Amino acid sequence: MRSPGCVALICGLFFFAWLTFAHAGEASQAWQAEWEETVEAAKREGQVTIYHTRGPFDKLFAEFSKRYPAIKVVSVTGRGGELISRIMAERRAGKHLADIYLGSSGTPMDVLYPAKILEPTQAFMSLPEVKDQANWFGKQHHYADPEGKYIFVFEGVVRSDMAYNTTLVNAKEFSSYWDLLKPAWKGKIVSMDPKLAGFPSGLLQFAYYHPELGGKFLRRLFGEMDITLSRDGRQIVDWLAAGRFAIALAPSASDVQAGMTQGLPLARFEPRAFKEGLYMRATQGSLSILSQLPHPRATKVLVNWLLSREGQTHFQKHFLRIDPVFSLRDDVPPDPTVEPYKPKPGDRFMSVYRPEFRELQGAFKVIDEVLKKP
Repeated sequence: MRSPGCVALICGLFFFAWLTFAHAGEASQAWQAEWEETVEAAKREGQVTIYHTRGPFDKLFAEFSKRYPAIKVVSVTGRGGELISRIMAERRAGKHLADIYLGSSGTPMDVLYPAKILEPTQAFMSLPEVKDQANWFGKQHHYADPEGKYIFVFEGVVRSDMAYNTTLVNAKEFSSYWDLLKPAWKGKIVSMDPKLAGFPSGLLQFAYYHPELGGKFLRRLFGEMDITLSRDGRQIVDWLAAGRFAIALAPSASDVQAGMTQGLPLARFEPRAFKEGLYMRATQGSLSILSQLPHPRATKVLVNWLLSREGQTHFQKHFLRIDPVFSLRDDVPPDPTVEPYKPKPGDRFMSVYRPEFRELQGAFKVIDEVLKKP
């Protein structure tokens, strides 16, 4: 026979469990009701306007339209710099046409963030699976701005941005970036001009800011190795495939991928082959929400869909066709064929989209100095 105190304790535990369950149910009903109201309001707005860089975004938006056919996606495509200039020109004219900017994190960081015309992303998150940081790489949301509020990064890729001719190079001979400076490769390296907009800045940021590389490495690489500079990423890949050069820095990633698919003697250096570690960057996977946006409810629906497991699965699927791209959501599994390019928790890497790695004038100064030497 139980004592009165024991009975009271058991009743108290049952009451606490019931109370916890009831509160959880109320919270669930609250966000669902709010979400349903948001969707209905978005339908009345009828559209969301997205400025985005080139890529298979149209296929991604088609997936969104299947889920929310009443919300039309108005798409404005262009180069990042062109789109940002257009947004700023519209703002000066008193026009607020864009809801969202999608693309690399650099351009909004350089212009939109300093202009203070962005809304905090967190304010537009409604779905629990999107808000829950445990679903994201490193158990956190990722941002490119100093405040960690405005430029949300949902895509991460780790790679070396370097390729080689498989008939001329044994990749196993490379375990450090300093191996690029071996006498065997003098005159056999071609590179995209580092000062061109098409140069993947992640490679330069990593080299310049890495404590084991830095200006000393760049000075020797560009000053001693007789590197040939090109302004054409596709030409670099053609030269590499033909054996004119053994190693390419910053070739066109999509052209390298296409050449490998065609069976040409091309390969990328594996990102984890170098002891200095690797870097993670966002090629087209950052989200910025404009202030005074014309379609706030439709924007909220698209943001939550895009950052959901469903949206991120579609993003990765469509963009993976042109380059190794990964969602930073942990519950979106990678394609096994390009899995080495996915960031892993144990990696030693530099998130080069972070603001502390943005300034590259020091790196350009070093390169200019050695290239101008007779």
